[in-house]
Amino acid sequence: MFRIGSFALRIVGFLVAALVLAIGPAAARDLRVGTCQLDITPISPGLASAYIARFGVPAVVNHTDPIWLAGFSSGRSARDYHDRLWARGVVIDGDGGRVAIVALDLIGYFRNEVETIRALISPASAIDYAVVASTHQHQGPDTLGQWGPNVLTTGIDAAYLDHVNATAARCIDEAAANLQKARVRFTTTDTAGLSLGLDALDDGFGVSDGKVLAGDALLSPATGGRIVDPRLAVMQFTTRGAPHAVIATLVNFGSHPESLGSGNRDITADFPHAVRERLEAEYGGLAIWLAGALGVLQGPLDIDVEDPATGSPAPRRTFRFAEVYGQKLADRAIAALSRAEKGHPAPKIAFASTRATIPLDNPFFRFGRAIGLNVRVPLFTDGVPDPSVGFPFPSPFDTIPQALGAGLQTEVAALRIGKGGFLLLPTELDPQLGDAYRRLMRGVKHSFIVGLASDSIGYQVPFAKWDNGCHACAPFIIAGVPEMCPVQPIDCDTVFLNNVGRQVDPAITSALGRVIEALE
Repeated sequence: MFRIGSFALRIVGFLVAALVLAIGPAAARDLRVGTCQLDITPISPGLASAYIARFGVPAVVNHTDPIWLAGFSSGRSARDYHDRLWARGVVIDGDGGRVAIVALDLIGYFRNEVETIRALISPASAIDYAVVASTHQHQGPDTLGQWGPNVLTTGIDAAYLDHVNATAARCIDEAAANLQKARVRFTTTDTAGLSLGLDALDDGFGVSDGKVLAGDALLSPATGGRIVDPRLAVMQFTTRGAPHAVIATLVNFGSHPESLGSGNRDITADFPHAVRERLEAEYGGLAIWLAGALGVLQGPLDIDVEDPATGSPAPRRTFRFAEVYGQKLADRAIAALSRAEKGHPAPKIAFASTRATIPLDNPFFRFGRAIGLNVRVPLFTDGVPDPSVGFPFPSPFDTIPQALGAGLQTEVAALRIGKGGFLLLPTELDPQLGDAYRRLMRGVKHSFIVGLASDSIGYQVPFAKWDNGCHACAPFIIAGVPEMCPVQPIDCDTVFLNNVGRQVDPAITSALGRVIEALE
């Protein structure tokens, strides 16, 4: 399935030509924008009083006890709240169609849930394409099934997913119902010098490369094998007329929102919360955080940032660190916007999306599907959902169940809004790939790499960097005898453990090439 969206493509070509000859060039369609912000914080019976005490608003229970926190290890339950989780969205209507971008403060969200959200959007909203991305914060509810009370038990509350789906769709409907004439402007800056560089893993760009894979020195000689993406891209909408009040500011950067670490048990959006608070204090309007190329463990766990209140490094894995780090990222965006060009009132809009089918090579994922860690996500064989389960491993591992569907279906898309180009990807992609993908976009001045967009299928590393040891040793690891695997040493860190398989990179790259070509 391949989809191209453009208002112009809906009009039969020869009629367009005839109209142009008869009445001259048509006026560009004015840009209109609407925003929405709805609470998706999980509230359980045991934490309802804590929610009321923290935020001073009524608590409507939408989750059972306990709330299992996603992102690090299993068995981590929520005990309190620091800040709320949101669905934050913008609907953009203009010369080329009407698109919605919604960011959820979640670890990730599978495509089947995104399709449900799309189906729930009111036809009256007339949305041509909806992007539902996740910020990938590590201090919220398990929505993928990997972080329950133990590794064999899901942490998903199905009713909570239904609540998120309905809320995200309502968010889009609210934004579409409140469109106003707008202008859009873009800027791109970098994060050089944002962090102090005190740690060997800290290059000073505000992220550390916590997992340097074999071959990086050859693939990135200019950085000595360090893999970082220092670009921070910003899109801002303002009202059409003076005083050009800010409607929304979207910021895109590649860093895992995990600054609180695994010891935290208070629900929070992590540093994107501080980014958004700072931007909204500066401009008003709504601030939205979009995850970038944050694969290979790009994140703030091993960096230091100066606390302006003390002149010393903010203590790591604290809410103060998250606040300072987020504010520094926001300040980079603010400084760049102060130099940005005037907004455009009628930019061209175009989008294209396509489905990508990827073989599921990961026996850990197959095991999780087989034991019911997430029963709502189908596998496919020959394009048909395949729920079958079997025992394909030879003895003595023939008691380990595996989902037998051939692979999964995901989505890749591209969006252009005037001088801004957005690549919408379902992965946590290696910054090397993000850099290469940016160069594929021709005719755009500012590029946005949006990871975990409309799906969440795990890490994407360049094909040349693939190490199959983790997947090859899966039955030994599941059975508790990793030392018996003939492949040693086993690299089963999260980059390969949480990875669909070797074919992710070529499949995503091929699909992306198709959607970019469709826009040109």
